[in-house]
Amino acid sequence: MKIWLLCACLASGCTALVPTTAMRLNGLSPTTADPADIAVDLKFPDGIDVSPGSARLSFSTMRIDTDETAAGDFALQRDGTVFRVAPADFSALRALQATARQWSDESPAKTNGSLSISLSPCRVGTGPAADASVSVAIQLEQGGAFLPLVRDGPLSAVTSEAQLRDMPDCT
Repeated sequence: MKIWLLCACLASGCTALVPTTAMRLNGLSPTTADPADIAVDLKFPDGIDVSPGSARLSFSTMRIDTDETAAGDFALQRDGTVFRVAPADFSALRALQATARQWSDESPAKTNGSLSISLSPCRVGTGPAADASVSVAIQLEQGGAFLPLVRDGPLSAVTSEAQLRDMPDCT
């Protein structure tokens, strides 16, 4: 099974993709990681914050030989710069992971998946500097290392100029 990670996407549309190959991060996989252990560290520049309740993790799997798809969208709760899957979503994510593992066991070359993080940004003060950067990392094992997906990348790696310009103020 191949899993593709999509970086954090601001607002309603993604403008960048951070692909990885048959994703196994230090021997771990999004299909086997305990949802309670999955964490995303988002480091945004001064001038940007995340609108409360807007951070979501999406996981999908597709079986090409049978044209079956299973997907879910899960709330992320914030603790500083780290976002974790909401406990209320653990069982649904575990069920989706089980489906992905089953399909991968039955037909590994014909099963793909993706994991993405989406959120709605809001402006703090005058907003970010023109040359601001963002970092995104994922952890699949509690206490494990955060593995970088985007490291000090330009904001354009995760959003467009129009989205930045039209970003609402944080309340």
